[in-house]
Amino acid sequence: MEVKSRYEVISSLEQQKREYIRERDSLNETLIGKQKQLKELERRKSDTITILDREIVDKNEDISNFQKSMEEKKVTINELIKSIDESLVRFNSLKTTNT
Repeated sequence: MEVKSRYEVISSLEQQKREYIRERDSLNETLIGKQKQLKELERRKSDTITILDREIVDKNEDISNFQKSMEEKKVTINELIKSIDESLVRFNSLKTTNT
């Protein structure tokens, strides 16, 4: 069994005391760091919600614009189909009168 001198015992105890003081003092810094992380997460959450809300509004506008455009395209396509049908009828009438 190793016997320590009085000086070694005192030195060891003082070293432990310094380590405990450092640990105690760092607890506040750790808490402050965790609080900062929480605030950052809350800010990012808020930013993300704002971004998603804007994307939802944009998508709704896109759908609305597409629906308007779709109706116009349907009318245009129907007119083109009607025009082709009329051309086919005329072509057939010319063909039957020429034969």
